[in-house]
Amino acid sequence: MAKQDFTALIGKAKETQIKTPVQKVVPIKEKKSEVLFSLHIPADKLKALKLLSAEQNISLKNLINSAIDDKYFNP
Repeated sequence: MAKQDFTALIGKAKETQIKTPVQKVVPIKEKKSEVLFSLHIPADKLKALKLLSAEQNISLKNLINSAIDDKYFNP
């Protein structure tokens, strides 16, 4: 008799379908005001710029951007 109870339970388990919820992941799109720009620069100048940025404790990107601003946009 116990064997019949287990088979009935197994039959019920096979009949019921579990629906797992699916979560949709949508990336947040942010508008960037920056654009990637690559250029060739002599290795010795790049090394000097890296040392200068390390001495001033700022990133190389910020060093170059501030130099461009000072030279061309804030005379």
